[in-house]
Amino acid sequence: MIVISMWTLSKKMNLPDQTISMFLKGIFLVITIFCLGACESDIESTDNKAIVSNVVEKETVIVQKEIPVIAEPEIENKSYLFDITDHSLEELEALLVRAEEVSQTHPADFEDLEIVMIIHGPDIDLFTSQNYVENKQLIDLAARLDAYDVIDMKVCEKTMSLRGVDREDIPSFIESVPYAPTEIKQHLQDGYINL
Repeated sequence: MIVISMWTLSKKMNLPDQTISMFLKGIFLVITIFCLGACESDIESTDNKAIVSNVVEKETVIVQKEIPVIAEPEIENKSYLFDITDHSLEELEALLVRAEEVSQTHPADFEDLEIVMIIHGPDIDLFTSQNYVENKQLIDLAARLDAYDVIDMKVCEKTMSLRGVDREDIPSFIESVPYAPTEIKQHLQDGYINL
């Protein structure tokens, strides 16, 4: 009866006979598996259940022993130095955005990570109060990262003097250091990796 109804339906829907045949075979297979499963559950004894359970446990243990545990690589050095000089606004923004992304996706990794950025050269001008409106996004992002201890920004007093920039023109979150090359050298001696 089901076969005749399906055949009639297939003709009305213009379905090929092969599609209907495959569908019916699938239904027959599902019904057969269901019936066989019901029959086997009646035949199975408690002894067989114990044997099957024991075999499954042994196979599970064997499989668990064969899967190697891969430890995450651990970074030994967690002190990095960025020598910031002669970069474009876009390059500095990209660098800070990347630092923010990494700090948000892997916050546990930043607990003992130190990133120092020492600004000298023409890049100082990007952070002056006179250029704040133009570079607001960059300066605000740097301030936020410094506030959350993602980065530690420093600026060279010698370069500020040569460029005619007063300390008051630089945001207060940026620490000033007397001379960038000396500060860079000291950080490298302390084990920082220069990026």
